[in-house]
Amino acid sequence: MLIEKRFLVFPICRTGEETLVTFMVGGKLVYDLNMRLATKEADFYAFVDMSRFHGQEVTISAADGIFPAIRQTDDWDDRAPLCPETRPLLHFAPRNGWNNDPNGLVYANGTYHMFFQHNPCDVMWGNMHWGHATSTDLVHWQEQETALFPDELGVMFSGSAMVDERNLLGLKQGDTDVILLFYTAEPISQLAKGRETTQCLAYSTDNGKTFVKYPGNPIVPTIVNGNRDPKVFWDDASQRYVMALYLDTDRYAILHSIDLLHWDMVQELHLDGDNECPDLWLTTADDGQKKAVIGGAHGLYQVGDLVNGRFVPTQPMRHLYLNEYCYAHQTYSGIPARTVQVTWHRANVEGAAYSQELSFPCELSLHRQGDAYQLRILPARELDSLIERWSSVEDPQADAISLPVSLPCLIRLQPREDARLTLNLGNQSLLYDAKTQTITAQEVCYALPADASSSDMLLMVDRNTLKLHLCGGAALLALPMRWTGDAELTLSTEAGKMLPALEIARLKSVQE
Repeated sequence: MLIEKRFLVFPICRTGEETLVTFMVGGKLVYDLNMRLATKEADFYAFVDMSRFHGQEVTISAADGIFPAIRQTDDWDDRAPLCPETRPLLHFAPRNGWNNDPNGLVYANGTYHMFFQHNPCDVMWGNMHWGHATSTDLVHWQEQETALFPDELGVMFSGSAMVDERNLLGLKQGDTDVILLFYTAEPISQLAKGRETTQCLAYSTDNGKTFVKYPGNPIVPTIVNGNRDPKVFWDDASQRYVMALYLDTDRYAILHSIDLLHWDMVQELHLDGDNECPDLWLTTADDGQKKAVIGGAHGLYQVGDLVNGRFVPTQPMRHLYLNEYCYAHQTYSGIPARTVQVTWHRANVEGAAYSQELSFPCELSLHRQGDAYQLRILPARELDSLIERWSSVEDPQADAISLPVSLPCLIRLQPREDARLTLNLGNQSLLYDAKTQTITAQEVCYALPADASSSDMLLMVDRNTLKLHLCGGAALLALPMRWTGDAELTLSTEAGKMLPALEIARLKSVQE
C-alpha cells in the first residue's frame, strides 16, 4: 500500500482476539502493533498515524492471516466521533484510544505541554506511544499529533521533559528554546525483540510540533532490566542534572550528568510501599525552608533535602492519595515559584472509542507541621476562570438537605469537630466521621491525616470522576462517577446536629 494520507483506519472489535499487525518497508520491519481487528461490524475504529511513511510503499499483514479492509484519511472523520455527551467536562481525554500516565509535563516558549501514554489502537493498555496535548491556560487542551512512536529500541514508556535553557546540546534554532523528552524504550514489541530496557532522548526545535530522536540513543544503558520512567531536572545548588529512575520492587536510582547525554548512577533509594514513575522536585515550604520531595506512582511521598544532588530523607514516607484511582503523578518543569501536578485517572468509559483521562492540574504546597512537613494538594488556581458563581446553602434547623447539582461543579464543606456526615452524590455514598478521622466510600474506610490543621473539604464533580480534597488538601480521595446528566446531592447528619456550611459553584465546561 502506498501511504498517501496521514491515517490508516482499522476496524476494531472489543471482544476479538488480539493479533500482531506488521508494517514492512523494502522487506524490513519498521512498525508493529497488537490489534483486535474486526472482520465483521466494527465496534470502533483505530486511526493509526502513518505520516512518517508518507510516499513509501508499506506492506501490512496480520499474524492470523485475516485482514479487514482498511482505508486512508488525512483527518479524523465520523468513524472517530468526538461523542461530547460522554466526555469529561473538566478533564482531558484523547479523542481515540487508551491513555494512562502523564509524561513530559513542561511549560516551554509560552505553551503548556502534556504528553501521555497512548494506545491509538484500542481502549485497553498496549502499543505505547506518547500522545500530546497543548494549552495556553492549563484549562483548555488541544490534542496534537503523536509525539513519539515505537521503534527498534522498544515501545515508548513513561518519562519527563525539560527545556534546554542553556542550549547545552547546541540544537537551538532562532529564539525558540529546545524541548527535551527523556523516556524509556521498553522492548516488548516484535521490532525490538531481544533488547533490554533503556533510557532515551528526543528533542524538538519547533516548540513541540515535531520531535527527533537522538541518534546516539540510548543515553542510559540498562541498569536492571525493566528500569524505567526517568524524571530529569537541573539542580542549581550542585550545578548538575539529576535523574530519578525506577529500578525494580521498591528500588529507585539517582543519576547525575553535566551534559544531558552521559549519566552516572550515584545513589540507590528504597521508597517503602511504592514503585514505578518517580517524581522528584524541589520546593520552598511555608516556613521558607527549601526541601526536596520524592514519590512513586502510588501517591506516597517523602520529604528531605537534596545534598550534592543526592536525596537525603528527613522524615518517613507519607500518603497523599487515599486510594489508587489517581496514579502515576508527575509535576511540571518550567513553571516558576509553584508546583503543578497532573495524574492519570483510572476512568473506564463504557461503550466509547476512548478510555481513561488525565486530571485537572493541581497545585502542591509544602507546610510545616510540628517537626515534619506535610504536602497539600488543591486544584490549580486556573480553575477559578471556570467558576460562574458560588452559592451558599444553609438551613440551621435542618439535619438533612437535598438539592439538584449541575455538572461540572465544586462543592465546599466545612465540617465541625464532632461532625458525622453522610453525603450521597450520583452513584457514590460517603460517610465522614470527624471523631474517628475517617471517610468511608464504596465500603472502604480510609484514615485521614491525624495532624491535619483543617477539616475543610473541596469536592470536584465531573462525569467520570468525583475528587475529594480532604483536610484542607492534606489528603486526596478520587472515585469513579457514571452519569451523563445532572444529579441530586443529599447531605445529612445525626439527628439534632446542625449541618455544616455548604457552598456550590457551577463551573463552565472545558468543552464549551
